[in-house]
Amino acid sequence: MSTELSQANCDDEYLVDEDIDMTEVTSQSEVKRRKLTSKVWDGFTKIRSNASEVQDFKFDPEKSRMDFARMIIKHNYPFNMAEHEYFEIFCNGLQPFFKLVSQNTLRADVLKVYQEEKDKLYNLLDELSCRITLAIDICTSDHQNFAYTCLTAHYINDDWELKKKILAYKYIEYPHDGETLFNLITDLMLEWNIDRKLFSIVVDNATSNDVMVRLLKTWLCDKSLLYLDGDLFHVRCSAHILSLIVQDGLKVIEGFLNKIRESVRYLNRSPYGKQKFNIAINQVRVRGKKKVPMDVPNRWNSTFLMLETALSLKEAFCRLEKIDRNYEQNPSEEEWQVAQVIKGGLEIFFNATSQFSGTNFPTSNVFFFDICDIQVQLREWEISEHECLRLMAGPMKEKFEKYWEGCGLVLAIAVVLDPRFKMDLVEYYYVKIYGSDAGRYVQRVRNAFFDLYNEYRGDLSISKNSNDGVVADGSSSSLFLNAAKDDKFSGFDKWYMERYSITRASKKSEVEQYLEEPLLPRKKKFNILHWWKVNSAVLPILARMARDVLAVLATTIASEAAFNVGGRVVDASEGAFNVGGRVVDASYTSLLPEVVEALVTTNDWIESRNKKSVESNVEDITK
Repeated sequence: MSTELSQANCDDEYLVDEDIDMTEVTSQSEVKRRKLTSKVWDGFTKIRSNASEVQDFKFDPEKSRMDFARMIIKHNYPFNMAEHEYFEIFCNGLQPFFKLVSQNTLRADVLKVYQEEKDKLYNLLDELSCRITLAIDICTSDHQNFAYTCLTAHYINDDWELKKKILAYKYIEYPHDGETLFNLITDLMLEWNIDRKLFSIVVDNATSNDVMVRLLKTWLCDKSLLYLDGDLFHVRCSAHILSLIVQDGLKVIEGFLNKIRESVRYLNRSPYGKQKFNIAINQVRVRGKKKVPMDVPNRWNSTFLMLETALSLKEAFCRLEKIDRNYEQNPSEEEWQVAQVIKGGLEIFFNATSQFSGTNFPTSNVFFFDICDIQVQLREWEISEHECLRLMAGPMKEKFEKYWEGCGLVLAIAVVLDPRFKMDLVEYYYVKIYGSDAGRYVQRVRNAFFDLYNEYRGDLSISKNSNDGVVADGSSSSLFLNAAKDDKFSGFDKWYMERYSITRASKKSEVEQYLEEPLLPRKKKFNILHWWKVNSAVLPILARMARDVLAVLATTIASEAAFNVGGRVVDASEGAFNVGGRVVDASYTSLLPEVVEALVTTNDWIESRNKKSVESNVEDITK
């Protein structure tokens, strides 16, 4: 029997029961106590193996090996880390029984972890009740004839959380054609069993992608697997389109920026000029950035950043002209004004591209506002008082309309599914963009919205007797008729039934209810996924439709994150602004393609313990 000791009679360290041995009682009734447990075990943790038994920790070498492989994958450590001398010393200090494996064994362990995680993801996707949007991007090798194709799935899970998973990272010969890509993508869809769950596909505007999408759309439509006969299937990468548009605009105004570029070049190539420029900055007391970046080809954001920084240092450049006789490139006041106008124009595209390429992967309802705002701006540029904007507007508007007409519909439907805007925002912008022709474009969106709803209703097999989401009010026409025979209000009852018989006989559909309800007040923090989750019981068909449409992304930048895994693949930090292509890092070229795929995909699949849900990062276009 254990002996309990009150705190009044003993020190804290003796507050135990079974660990104390009553060994001797003195004549003064003093108790000598000997602890059976050493303090050395205080740093160890006991593990409860079941509800009634506590066991000491048991080292599992196999589990530790797999944990080591996961560490290599998740933190992008090199395989030769397993052979680092002092890492081995460190591991031995923690657990002498843990033996590091060779690089070959470690690669095998990585492939084993990859297969385990792939099986988990396969089962998860197989049980999904929603559709999936795929993003496809290609990373080419540097001076070699191969590339990697990244396939990323975007979907909203059963808890209404926006999710992203890289399904594949496949080696492919380069250059490749559209048919090769088509065969690769169809094989991957069948491998993952998602061909019947596809909603849309997002790609850039490469010719091979156009061919691939056309073949894929035909293949899926032949099996009746796409909504609206595939009208919502092909979505072009918005960030890539905007980059192409801006590049075209900048080409026609090269001469307007010469003085700015020459000034930056002077500072970069002349240490004396740079020293004088710092003196000028101090004299005019300019705060902020003190170094002007030089713009580079294919990255139009570098031109915007160059102008932004140079304009903030305008006073310093003007001062430099006075204190440095060698500096002869200072723009005139008119040229500075032109630079300010161009910078303001580019800022619209810069902010939109940053929105598209943000790491939060916003739901598709946020893109419509930016796209329409750009269209409105381009129309205003056509009649601008500034020559530079008029020159830019022509080629930019032409390319915008060329690429945007095909994928604007799905983004319009997405904003209709936003209870703060519905069809009203579409009508508002289309009037500004299309003028007297707005009605035709608005009707196209409305028809597509209703047609899509009807197809979802058919898929869910809603019976004709269903109330279609309308909550019954508990009344019945038979109650009125039965009570009317001997009631003095029988005349009123007859009048009431005749007046409302048409309305009560033909109950409104979900889509009619939704569109007729007043707009939801705009709040700073509005979570559209939570709203649809809460209202899915009342609007079940529209909620199913919203779940698929809102998962459509307007950019492949999310998949480009795969090209920037600790620097092992490609630097995609400015991928949204770069039309020059992405390049595979040399450190991956020495690995087998299946190992590269295992590293990239499993890195994405393994959840970090402190990783936040994408749902908490859902963007709000009213910010």
